[in-house]
Amino acid sequence: MVKVVTDSNADLGRALCAQIGVADVAATHVIFGDESFSSLEMSPADFHARLRASAVLPKTSQPSVGDFVSLFERLQNDEVVSIHISRDLSGTIASAESAAIILAGHPPVTVVDTRTVSAAMALLVMEAVTAASAGKSALEVKAHIESLVPRTRMHFVLETLENLRRGGRIGGAQALIGGVLQVKPILTIKDGRVEPLERVRTSSKALARLKEIVVNDLQNKPNPRLCLMHVAAPELGQQVADDLHRALNIPLPMLLEAGPAIATHAGPGAVGVGYIM
Repeated sequence: MVKVVTDSNADLGRALCAQIGVADVAATHVIFGDESFSSLEMSPADFHARLRASAVLPKTSQPSVGDFVSLFERLQNDEVVSIHISRDLSGTIASAESAAIILAGHPPVTVVDTRTVSAAMALLVMEAVTAASAGKSALEVKAHIESLVPRTRMHFVLETLENLRRGGRIGGAQALIGGVLQVKPILTIKDGRVEPLERVRTSSKALARLKEIVVNDLQNKPNPRLCLMHVAAPELGQQVADDLHRALNIPLPMLLEAGPAIATHAGPGAVGVGYIM
């Protein structure tokens, strides 16, 4: 059977990945000054404690080619589908592709760019596991995920754009910097990059509008698939999950706490919703 691997930017964590059938996870590294930590080995609580104590924003670094070589070699008896964060947000997928070339097909590795991140990426990873478990080949799993990518949405509300700006991941939302300090933008991942979706005056109105967008997109869809994320805002994230649960009359959607890598760029207080149309 095909084995699915991913990276820590899906915010699934090792325990949940093992539970849902993901074979392995490549870790982004979080760097505080001269200290580097695996984003899978540092708990969100430890990360935020260190963040509060740090005078500077940490940096992140994608898994190395060597990290992927080691990961793939652990699966040398299996065919692998390696599913990753958008190429435009991270060099992770380039590391995976280079490792696959080095290994020259031992094991055979098929790399997939989800063109997204976090909760939306998690949904695509779970779709891949389901397809692989149903006996699909690696190329069939890849084709299935790539067919879902254009229908996949990731919208989020941040407390501040500063983390995205300083981390170099702000993309088209750069246009919102300056002059709109009192605006709480709703951002989205479009064509693999961070882009502004709408501008709203307050956090509460931004979250209300975020929920409205999701409900409008999914209310007539059978068995809608959605997943939420938060950064150090569990109560807020749970409230959004509860509201969507009631509005769409669906089981309570999964709520993920963003790991250190995503939290570095999104910043505390962020809430996002990923879903497949």
